[in-house]
Amino acid sequence: MGEPQQVSALPPPPMQYIKEYTDENIRKGLAPKPPPPIRDSYMMFGNQFQCDDLIIRPLESQGIERLHPMQFDHKRELKKLNMSILVNFLDLLDILIKSPGSIKREEKLEDLKLLFVHMHHLINEYRPHQARETLRVMMEVQKRQRLETAERFQKHLERVVEMIQGCLASLPDDLPQMEGPDGAGDGTRGQQDKSVPTSKRDKIWDKDAAMCSIIDEIA
Repeated sequence: MGEPQQVSALPPPPMQYIKEYTDENIRKGLAPKPPPPIRDSYMMFGNQFQCDDLIIRPLESQGIERLHPMQFDHKRELKKLNMSILVNFLDLLDILIKSPGSIKREEKLEDLKLLFVHMHHLINEYRPHQARETLRVMMEVQKRQRLETAERFQKHLERVVEMIQGCLASLPDDLPQMEGPDGAGDGTRGQQDKSVPTSKRDKIWDKDAAMCSIIDEIA
């Protein structure tokens, strides 16, 4: 059997829009412009929302009865809701066993629905805190990565300095002065260059070339 294919949870991209954003259309300015920002209201999942609405709307604004007080402990209320959902579910099972057609079954279902809405609402009130915490963790990761990169760079820099110092220390101290690129120099340098044999001058040039190659490899 072949390996299972991974299927994305997101829908495929709209090809009718992707085909319009070719390099040629973008270069000629023929690519469609982005949609203008929404300023008043919009529809999402079949419901109408206002742009100035709160991210997490109060339960009263949605026509839902509030079961907990205005000032409360989220952790405590979530535990109470969880226990209430379990108790009401057991009550629903008891009703289904003893009297499946009873009107109490619909009432118990509505109670469970209201409890789940409250639990979902209280969890959503943690979303801003979750977003801030996620951003804080991301910034800490970026900071740690930059510090590690700077530390590795400092170590490489120290190694390069040590290598250059070692190369300079291995060179002899009585190196004669060489002429500049234009062949000109002061009188002393010209006299020293003329007094250096050709074979020794070639060796000096080889050392200079070796040093240049070492620096190029380090860079």
